[in-house]
Amino acid sequence: KRTDPDEFGSRSSRRLRRSTNMVPARIQDSSGVSTYCALDLKVLNRLQKSRARYNTIMQVKLDDDEPFPVVIRQFQIEPVSDRIQHVNLLRYNQEIGVEVDIPVSWINEEKSPGVKRGGVVNQVLQKVRVLCKSTEIPKTIEVDIAGMEVGDRKWLSDMDLPKGMAVSPLPHYENCPTLTIGRTRVSMLEERKAREAAAAEAGKADKKK
Repeated sequence: KRTDPDEFGSRSSRRLRRSTNMVPARIQDSSGVSTYCALDLKVLNRLQKSRARYNTIMQVKLDDDEPFPVVIRQFQIEPVSDRIQHVNLLRYNQEIGVEVDIPVSWINEEKSPGVKRGGVVNQVLQKVRVLCKSTEIPKTIEVDIAGMEVGDRKWLSDMDLPKGMAVSPLPHYENCPTLTIGRTRVSMLEERKAREAAAAEAGKADKKK
C-alpha cells in the first residue's frame, strides 16, 4: 500500500513493522520520481537472505493499481537488531533496462583436463555487472570450463549471456578474465619430481653407453 514519506524514519519503521508486519519502501522510476509504500516483511526477509536478492524481478501491486515490475536496490538494516528498516527499489522498464550484478559460477569441472591434473579454478570475478533488458534475470552466470588446461583463462567475451543481456562497459573489464585454471603447490611439486626422476633415468642411461 502507498504510505507517506515520513514513514521512512526509524521510529515510524519500527511502528509500522510491529503493527502491520510491513516495511517502508521507496520505489524510484527511471525519471527519478519516488513512490513511497509498505511491503510485506516476510517476503522481504526471504529475498534479503537470497544470493539473488539484487537481481530478482518482482511484481508489486499498490492499492488498486495494476502490478508492475521492480528490482531491489538496497536493504537498510538496523545494526543492533539486524532487521530490515526500509528498502529501496527501482521500477523496472524493459526498454531502458537495468544494471545488475550477477554472481559467477562454473560448470563441467570434471571435464577440465587441467583440473584432473591437479589444477585449481581461480575465480577472478565473483560477480559481473550486466545491462539487462530481459523479462527475467538469471540467478547466476555459468562459465563452462570443459576442456580447459592449466594456465587457460576465460574472458568476459567468452560468456554466453541470455538474450537481452550485455556486459556493462566498465574499464577494468577490458583485460580481466572471469576465471583461470591455476597450478597448486602440490601439482608443481609432483611435476618437479617427475622431471627430476626423468633426468635421473636419462643420466643412468647415458652412463650405460
